[in-house]
Amino acid sequence: MSVYALIMAGGSGSRLWPRSRSRQPKQFLPLLSDKTMVQDTAARVQELIPAERIVVATGQDYVDLAAAQLPAVPREQIIGEPGGRGSAAGIGLGALLIKRQDPNAVMVVLSADHLIRNVAAFNAALQAGVEVAKQGFLVTLGITPDEPHTGFGYIQRGALVREVGVFSAYRVARFVEKPDRVRADEYLRDGGYSWNAGIFVWRVDAIMQAFQRYMPQLYDQLMEIEARGGPTEPAAFDGVWDKVANTTIDYGVLEQAEQMAVIPVDIGWNDVGDWNTLTSLANSSSVGNVVQANHIQVD
Repeated sequence: MSVYALIMAGGSGSRLWPRSRSRQPKQFLPLLSDKTMVQDTAARVQELIPAERIVVATGQDYVDLAAAQLPAVPREQIIGEPGGRGSAAGIGLGALLIKRQDPNAVMVVLSADHLIRNVAAFNAALQAGVEVAKQGFLVTLGITPDEPHTGFGYIQRGALVREVGVFSAYRVARFVEKPDRVRADEYLRDGGYSWNAGIFVWRVDAIMQAFQRYMPQLYDQLMEIEARGGPTEPAAFDGVWDKVANTTIDYGVLEQAEQMAVIPVDIGWNDVGDWNTLTSLANSSSVGNVVQANHIQVD
């Protein structure tokens, strides 16, 4: 059973304007290393998932940019969405492409704008997720919280599913929307909650069955795109994509799914979502300035 990765590299990165611009959004910028964020994402999993088994979902305007930055990824595995329709549709397109290559594949879903400092632990967690996914579970990696953050969704864990090495997989009791500070404090004290990082592992047939059951309209639209040449054929989107609802995978599928598991992990994760987050992650000077260029610093 082969393992593929879908890198979600859509979005305009507007919260990091003006560094991130519509012609080159944050996922295609070197914000925290000498590699761009999408390059870091691909490199992070290279020991587990080689470039020939990586699929990228991005905007139609960024296909050439993604291909230039990821030359080892086959160009025919870079999907250009005509417009943003949320993570459910993007994941569905990626699943179509992977299913065509290997109907029995396990699919890892990654975001191109995440920072992960402990790469070894991350890959070990993904391998544990693959083992649980082989049983038919839709698996998410839940980040162990270290503060009562109100900017992330949370996942409450239920009964233990199985142990895989040093990792434990639990049934998902429920997904919780971004809480206020009081509830975030409660979740942290409880200890049974993880941050929802949007890192997923599942069999490609399992997620397609979930789309068919929980999002039948999207499933039919995906099938129409597939029948018209598939997600890398621009003409396949004509007359279909503009009718696709803008929905997250969490709301459309995961919050309803019965075979949902979470693996709590501590991997040095962060979502590089805005300037405050980026500033806190970058190396700053003694007076708190962050500079990524040759410069003259005054005060």
